[in-house]
Amino acid sequence: MSTCTDFARSKSTKWSPPLPITSELEALRQLKTEWTRHSGAQTTHDKRDSKKRLLIVDLHDFEVYRSPDHYKRAYELMSLHLLELPVSKRLCFDGFVRLGNVHHYIQGVPIQDSSIEGYGDDQDPKITAYIRSELANNDPTYDIWYRLKEPTLQYRRFHDPFLWVAQLGKHVIDYMEVSLRSLNSFRSNFHLFLMERFRGHRDFEQWHAAFRNQSDFRVAVNAYIDYFFNQAYNLPNSEHLLDQPIWTDCMAKALTNTEPQADPQPTLATPHVYACFRDTYFGKQMQEMRPSSAVQTEKERRKRKLGFAKSRGPPASFSVDLSNLRCQPYGSEPVAVSDIIAYVPNETDTKVWRDTRSDWLAYVQRTKRLDNGVQRLFVLWIYRHYDTHMAKATYPFQNEVFLSDHCNCTGEELLSTEIKGKYDVDWSPKVIDSKRIFIRQTYNAQESAFVTVKDEHKTCRCQKERSTRMDMDNYRSGDTVYLQKSLHNQDILEPVIIQGADVKGSIIVRKLLRLGRDCAKLAKQAHRFSVASNELILTDAYEEAHISQIQRRCSIHFVPRLDVANDQIPFPYNRGGAGDFWFISMGLTRRDGKRQLIFLRQLPQSVKQCLEIGIDRKLRGISIFSGGGSLDRGLEDGGAVEFHTAIDTSLHAIRTQQANIKDSVRKKFCPYCGSVNDFLHSALEGGAKGIVRVGEVDMISAGCPCIAFSSLQKNPLGLQSLYNASLVSTFCSFVDLYRPLYGVFENVIDITSTSRGGVEVQNIFAQVVASLVSMGYQVNQCIMDAWNFGSPQQRSRLIVTIAAPGLSPIEQAWHTHGTPENTKQRSLGVLPSGVRYGGREHYPTPFDHVPASTVGLGLPNIGNGLTQTCIPYPDHRVPNLPTWQKRDLLKYIPRQPPGCGYKEAEERGLIPPHLQIIKDEERIGKSYRRIKAAGLVPTITTGISVGDAQNGANIHSHEPRTISLLDARRTQGWSDEEPIIGTLRDQYRIVGNGVDRKVAFAVGLGLLRAVE
Repeated sequence: MSTCTDFARSKSTKWSPPLPITSELEALRQLKTEWTRHSGAQTTHDKRDSKKRLLIVDLHDFEVYRSPDHYKRAYELMSLHLLELPVSKRLCFDGFVRLGNVHHYIQGVPIQDSSIEGYGDDQDPKITAYIRSELANNDPTYDIWYRLKEPTLQYRRFHDPFLWVAQLGKHVIDYMEVSLRSLNSFRSNFHLFLMERFRGHRDFEQWHAAFRNQSDFRVAVNAYIDYFFNQAYNLPNSEHLLDQPIWTDCMAKALTNTEPQADPQPTLATPHVYACFRDTYFGKQMQEMRPSSAVQTEKERRKRKLGFAKSRGPPASFSVDLSNLRCQPYGSEPVAVSDIIAYVPNETDTKVWRDTRSDWLAYVQRTKRLDNGVQRLFVLWIYRHYDTHMAKATYPFQNEVFLSDHCNCTGEELLSTEIKGKYDVDWSPKVIDSKRIFIRQTYNAQESAFVTVKDEHKTCRCQKERSTRMDMDNYRSGDTVYLQKSLHNQDILEPVIIQGADVKGSIIVRKLLRLGRDCAKLAKQAHRFSVASNELILTDAYEEAHISQIQRRCSIHFVPRLDVANDQIPFPYNRGGAGDFWFISMGLTRRDGKRQLIFLRQLPQSVKQCLEIGIDRKLRGISIFSGGGSLDRGLEDGGAVEFHTAIDTSLHAIRTQQANIKDSVRKKFCPYCGSVNDFLHSALEGGAKGIVRVGEVDMISAGCPCIAFSSLQKNPLGLQSLYNASLVSTFCSFVDLYRPLYGVFENVIDITSTSRGGVEVQNIFAQVVASLVSMGYQVNQCIMDAWNFGSPQQRSRLIVTIAAPGLSPIEQAWHTHGTPENTKQRSLGVLPSGVRYGGREHYPTPFDHVPASTVGLGLPNIGNGLTQTCIPYPDHRVPNLPTWQKRDLLKYIPRQPPGCGYKEAEERGLIPPHLQIIKDEERIGKSYRRIKAAGLVPTITTGISVGDAQNGANIHSHEPRTISLLDARRTQGWSDEEPIIGTLRDQYRIVGNGVDRKVAFAVGLGLLRAVE
C-alpha cells in the first residue's frame, strides 16, 4: 500500500479542489443565513446549551488528518476515534459543506470535538457521527455540528473503522446504563445483551460479522477504552457512566496517574541469602533483615513439616572446612561396602580437575578381592560444592558433600592400597552438625542436578540389571506411545497405540496417520481445509516393533465432529501438539476400493484416552516479578497450581493479570502492586493484611529482571543495573522464608556469564544454585529454547526448578518440536572438570519447528499499519508507528531472498538518496530487516523500532510494517482473546517482558507429573 494514500490530498501541490477554497468563517456565515431561511420560525435548541440554536451541516467528500504544523506527521490521515489520544494530537479536516443551496469547499479546519448520535436507542443499532470545529464551537448564537457523510476514497480505510468503533461505543455505553460493568462483563454477558436487543437486525449482523461474530469483546473494549471514556465524559449522564469499574480495569488514560520512579532501595534478604550473596559484585546493594520471632517460629514449623534439616547455631553460619575433620586410616582393616573413603588425587587427576583443593571422597558400592589380596573398589564419587557447577560460589556448609552418579566402573581401577582412610558421615541428618560431614543430596553429574539422596542412588547404573521384562511392565495394551522412525532420512517420533506384546520384547501397534501430512488430498475431499498439525487418523493397519523403539508416552483424545467443525478443540489438545497432546476425529476406511475419511463416533474402548489434565487440590502459588502473568498462566495451564498472589511494580501488568485470571481463582486472587522489597519486609515482620503467611505457599515462580544480565545492557555496573541484578536474590529470600514445595526461576542465559561490561565478576547463576541447595532444596536447571515447545520464536531462557526434600523433582520437559538447522550450540558453562554442562539437547521429536509464517495465519493485511485499527483483530496494531520517511523506506526493502534488510537493499542500489542512512555500521546493522517466514521470529523484546540495528529482524516478511502487537502476542503464546492493559507501548512491553507461554506450559506439565 503506497504511502501516498497516507496523507490528505490537500498536501499535494498537484491536487486542486473542484471548487475554490472558502474560508470556514465565510462558509458558516452563508450556512447560518441558509439555515435561518429554511427553518423560519421553527428553532431547535441544543439540549446541552438551551441558549444556542442547533445547526447541522452535512460534510461530504471529507478527510481528517493531523495538523499541518505537526512536527513529524503533518497532514497524516487519522481516524476520528484517535482524537485527543493523546491530547497532543490536533486534527483538521477538509471537505464539502452542504446545506440547502449552499455548497462550499473548506480546508485545514481545526477540529474541536466529535459527537455520536444513537445512544440509548434499543431499536436501531446504527449511529450518526458529527464533528465540530474550533470556530463553530465559539459561535455565540448557534451550536454548529458537521454531520459526516461519505469520505474521500482514500480516507475510507480510516473512516469505516471509526464508524465500527463508534457503534461499539454506543453499545458499550448503553450496556453501562443498566448496571455497573467490569471488563469481565464483556467476556460473554455483553454479547448476550447485544443479541437480546438486535438479534436478526441486518445492520447489527453486518457489524458483528466484521468482528468475526465473536462473543468475547474484552480485547476490543480495551483497545478503544480511551475513546469510550471521552464519549462517556461528554454525555449528560456522565456521572453515572464514569463510576463504572471498567475504566479502572482498563486503566483509561484520564484515570491513570504516572508515579515517578523511585531511586533504587537496598534489596532485602533473609540472613541465609544475605550470607550467600553479600560478596557478589552487587552485594553492597543488599540489606539483611531477620524475620520476627513469630514468623521465625512459623518458618521452623514449616521446615520440620517438609523435612528440612535444622542448623545448629545462627542461620547460615559458616561451618568448618572438611580438611579440619579427621580421616581414619584403615590399617589392616578391609574396605567395606558403604564406607566413605578418602583418596589423594594423582597428577593426572589434578590436570583434569584443576581446582582440586584436597582429598577426593567416594562411596564404596562394591569391592572385589584380587589374587594378591588387594581390593578393587567400585565407587561412586562424592562431590564437594566446588566440584559441581556451583564452583566458586559462596557456600555456607563447607562440611556438606554430595553423592554422585559418577562411578569408576569403566575407568581406571581404584585399589584399596591407594586409599588414605575413611570418614564418618551423617546421611540425611535432621540437625546439621557443623563439625561433621553430612550428605543430603545426590548430584546427577550428567544433568548437573541435585536430588534428595536415596538408597537406590548408592548403586550406579552399571551395577544394576535391566531386562526387557522391566520395560514391558511399564506398558499395557491401549497405551499411546511414540515409536522412533525414519521419514525422509530424518528420525522422527510417530504416535501409535499398543495392541499387544510378548515376553521377548516384540510389540504389535496400531498405526496412526497425520491428517495434514499423510492425508492432505483425502482431507480436502472430506471438506477439511483447516487442519491442526496434531490431528491424527485412526487406521486398521498394524505393525510389529520392538519395545526399544518406544521413546515415551503421548496423550490422545477423541474429539467429536461438531467440535472440530466449530473449532472447539478442548484444551490442551488445541495447542498444536505442545505437551505431546494429540486428537482424533476421523478414521481411514475403504469403499469401492478407494480410501476415504469418515468421522468416528468414538475411539475403541481399549484405547486409553487422557480426558483432562490436572489435580483437584492444586498447589497455592505466589508469583514475584510476575509481569502480565505469562509464566503464571502457563504454569497454571499444566493443571497443578493456582496463583493466588502476584507481585509486580507495574499497575498495567497487575491489571492484565486481573483481567485474565481464571474464574475459579478470581475470588482468591490477591495482587500486590508494589516493590518485592516492601512485600518481603511485611512478610518478615508478619501480621500485615493481604500478605500471605508462611505455610500458605506451595509454589513460588519468578521471572526476575533480566536486563542487568542481558548482552544488550550498556552499563552493567551502574547503580540501577546493580540494583536490578541484586533482585535475583529476592527469589532465594522468598524461598527461604516461605519454604514452598516447588519453585520456578527464569532468566536470560547470560546470567551464567562471568563478564559484565568487560569486567570479570562472579557467576550469579552459580550463587543462586548455591543458595538454594544449601537450604536443602533439590535443584535442576536447563536451557529451554522456545522453538522446541511449539513456539515460532527464537527465544532461549534459563529455567531453574526446585523441589523440597523427598518430593519428586520437576523433570526437564521433553522437546515436542525440532531445532532449526544451523542452530548454534549453547551451554550454561564449564564444570571444574573442563566439561561443558547444561547444553542444548538434540534428539528426535514428533514435529519440526513452527515457522514464523504461522504467526499471521488468518490475519488481514494491514498495509503499513497507519490506520491503527483492525476490526476483526483489535490488537493487530503497530506499537511504534514509524514516520513517513521510515514507512517510505520500507517499500524498498526486498522481500526476496527472505531476511533482507537495509544493508541488502543499499547494496542493490534500491534506496533513493533522500532516504539513505548515514553509512555507520552501528546504525545499519540489522535495521529494517524482514523476518524470514520459514525461520523463527527473533526474540520479542520490550520495545520495537524499524531502525533497530541490534535486536534483529522485526519487519514483517512481506508487508511494509513492523510486527504488530498481535504478532508479538501470538509469538509469545498469548491467546487472541486475552486483554493486555495499557497503551500500545505498555502492552508491547508486557508481552516482551514475559516468558514464552508454551515454555511455561511445558514446565507446568513437568510440575504436574511431579505432584501426581
